Amino acid sequence: MITAKRSANVKINFEINAWKYMRLSAILLVPLVWIHSIINTLVTGPENINLGYVAMHWANMGWRIYDILILAFAFSHGVNGLRQVLFDFTTNTTTRSILNLVMLVFWLALSIVGATAIIGGIKN
Repeated sequence: MITAKRSANVKINFEINAWKYMRLSAILLVPLVWIHSIINTLVTGPENINLGYVAMHWANMGWRIYDILILAFAFSHGVNGLRQVLFDFTTNTTTRSILNLVMLVFWLALSIVGATAIIGGIKN
């Protein structure tokens, strides 16, 4: 018995990369958010979280990087999902290109603001 190996020639494009990124960001978000939630709710306790706690937390650059990673992955995951929902309402290639650009600018602008706030920290 001879079996033929069939392979599909899939052209790698933006949509395939966006699809892969949604899966990757979801896999990375799960441990990041669970660790964040466990530390802030079970270990620290919500009643102890105040401006002083955040200042102490962000005094360590490692925690700042961790919070920026949560921000980047969660927000990009959400914006990519929003982009997909908006694509359900349009089939025009030009409109989709404009939506891609608008979503990218939206994500970049708010991510920069958030990362700047985290890096800037809290001034006493």
